[in-house]
Amino acid sequence: MLTFKLAVRNIFRNRRRTLLTALSMVGGYVLMVVSMSMQDGSYDSVLRTYTKDSSGHIQINHPSYIEKPTLYKTVPEYRQLIQQLESLPYVQSVTPRIHSAALAYGADKTTPGLLVGIDPIREQQTSFLANKVKEGAFLTGQPDADGYYQAMVGKAVAEQLQLSVGSELVLITQGADGSMANDVFLVSGVVGARNDAERLNIYLPMGVLEEFLVMPNQAHRIVILVDDYLDAEGRAEDIRADLADQLNQHQLSVAPWQVVEAEFYRLMKVDRQGAVVSLNIVVFLVCIGVLNTILMNILERTGEFGVLKAIGTSPSRIFAQILLESLVMAIASCGVGFLIALPLNYWLAHYGFALPEPMDVSGIVFTHMTGFMNVPVFLNPILIICGATLVIACIPAYRAARIVPLDAMRRL
Repeated sequence: MLTFKLAVRNIFRNRRRTLLTALSMVGGYVLMVVSMSMQDGSYDSVLRTYTKDSSGHIQINHPSYIEKPTLYKTVPEYRQLIQQLESLPYVQSVTPRIHSAALAYGADKTTPGLLVGIDPIREQQTSFLANKVKEGAFLTGQPDADGYYQAMVGKAVAEQLQLSVGSELVLITQGADGSMANDVFLVSGVVGARNDAERLNIYLPMGVLEEFLVMPNQAHRIVILVDDYLDAEGRAEDIRADLADQLNQHQLSVAPWQVVEAEFYRLMKVDRQGAVVSLNIVVFLVCIGVLNTILMNILERTGEFGVLKAIGTSPSRIFAQILLESLVMAIASCGVGFLIALPLNYWLAHYGFALPEPMDVSGIVFTHMTGFMNVPVFLNPILIICGATLVIACIPAYRAARIVPLDAMRRL
């Protein structure tokens, strides 16, 4: 307790210099909290949207389908697998998908297209596809009175073939058994914009495409949303353990979004590293102020340290005393910074601020940028600033501990 009181007393010997240093620490802490909050908030928004819009949190598929997708690398008996997945408490929603290529015909034009088989009900629970229907309506999966099934087409396909809601669409492709598959469908809706990822897609009901491609009870992807996308890798391990028998029977792989979207994940990590550089610059500037304060403090107390060493104070005691003074100042500054950053970050996390112009990401419109509020956002800057302060304080503390008493007392 005495050592702590001495540390507090020594901090306030030069109150103006201490105040300026503390303000730099407070400013650095608040800036780091806001930067980390906005960075994590933007990543959280993008990842939630991207995974739900594209890959899902986890996928079950053939072991080599992700690297080299083909028509024949399927998940057999997928309906039974979905029933088992939906019984798991941490699984929020599941949907199957089939992917294939086809040649699409309009009234007098043709274009290549990408067939996507979806379960109309499950897909609306698992992705944003229903929100991207710009014209018409989401397909129902039921034939009309004349026996025609519905199809949704991407904007580029619709423009190329001059299709509108209610138009006839002819599809020709090769089935899984080698036969030639062809049929007529009615356009129920147009999806997305011309530059969206869905521009060349043609969506058909899952059961219809299974029959069309001669793939009974087979899918290429089982897309899963779990309770925490950040723990997708852990949940993938849980699924492997809970459904081990069926997965091993058909030799299926369980891949989190970090594996399914490996390139996107790599780019995200690179971007995060760039943000770390910016935070390091803030820490460096704070450390310069701390080093200046401690050096001036030691120079002013050189004679005092000489007396302490002359009466038997060990160098380690002097070294520890200076580190404690630096740590107390850092903790107090972070405490004040926390009181400022808490309401500010609360506002950013719950309200954020409106973007100058709405931002369209793969058909999903973002109008606000919000922060992220959790313990690491507040705790990590404290650890960084306190740790950096202790490291930078070691240099002057070592110098003070090595002072020769006779030379030091000459300054008294």
